[in-house]
Amino acid sequence: MKKLALAALVGFVLTGCGGGGGSDESKPTPPTPDVQPAAVQGAIQEVYGNDIIINGRRYTVSSVNYDKQELAEGTSLLKPQMMVQLKRQAKSGVIVELEPTFLGQITNVNHQADTFSINGVNLSFAGLSNEINNDDWVMVSALPMATNNGLSYKVLSVIEVENTDLAGHYELEGAIAQLGNESSIFKLGQVTVDYSNISLPAGIKNGDWVEVTGQYIKPNFIASEVELETYDESDNDHEIEGIITKVNSTKTVFELNARGSFVVDSTTRFEDGNKANLVVGELVEVTVVKGIAKEIEFERDFGGETGNWHEFEREGHVSSVGYDHFMIAGETFYVDAYTEFEDNLKLETLNGVYIDVEGVIIDGRKVAREIEREDD
Repeated sequence: MKKLALAALVGFVLTGCGGGGGSDESKPTPPTPDVQPAAVQGAIQEVYGNDIIINGRRYTVSSVNYDKQELAEGTSLLKPQMMVQLKRQAKSGVIVELEPTFLGQITNVNHQADTFSINGVNLSFAGLSNEINNDDWVMVSALPMATNNGLSYKVLSVIEVENTDLAGHYELEGAIAQLGNESSIFKLGQVTVDYSNISLPAGIKNGDWVEVTGQYIKPNFIASEVELETYDESDNDHEIEGIITKVNSTKTVFELNARGSFVVDSTTRFEDGNKANLVVGELVEVTVVKGIAKEIEFERDFGGETGNWHEFEREGHVSSVGYDHFMIAGETFYVDAYTEFEDNLKLETLNGVYIDVEGVIIDGRKVAREIEREDD
């Protein structure tokens, strides 16, 4: 399922009514129409019965779905800071598709340290309820977060779903690494995913953000389905909340939530910040039309909780090349789906070339984001 590829969606347009006869001066000025985006993805801010607020807008919920199936519990499942997608809009309201980062049984709960594990991933969350204990079924919503070792998860909410239709389901999201190192195995952060019983989506690469469903059988996650998650095919009016995970040197392209890039041009408007504030780690709300960021709002109450993203830059002669990496002076650098090659370079042509490589550290591995030829 491609996130936000919702070409058939139609947004609501709320219009005001004009006054009666008389001169132009006597006519009341109609209110500016509140044009709701055709699709929305983000964290729920507030819940009021059958209504929810996301990105400052209020929506009436007609149904709540997970994996394309309607859930009997309906709006009773919805809680603040839960990641969702408004999948379709109609006169009866919106269909809310739950978009958890993790779904499964919680283990290693330590309420004093605010830490826990789910599906083999160790996480921390200061808001963990004292009523949630080991082996309870929970749904975790998170965004990418920078750590000393690179990309990790900032937990937004941990919601117990023990006695609901969600109990018994397992899900895990993250950026693929080490695909191709071993047959039918790849890594999502700390977790080894075994996909020996299924076929992967065509063209999938290291660095792609994926959603994996299946079963966690310690120590591996056994996949029954792997879906590529991307915003790059969004053609319509979409509103997305997330963390900037990459920006090019001219600040004309940025990556959001490690899963898709958008263009910044002369039509882009900024709120609570400006183009100079487009830096890795910022939490933003982006309105996108045909791949162009039409509006970028900086969420200043985020408090810099994403930390300092660890970036690097190196120059030197490439001494050897592998299927997903190359070496400079004994140091290994990896490439993935988001590595950009300049000057007509390709991975297979790098050997012996003097290059400049810029990138980020993800799970302790130096991953190239831009590679260009340099004068020796």
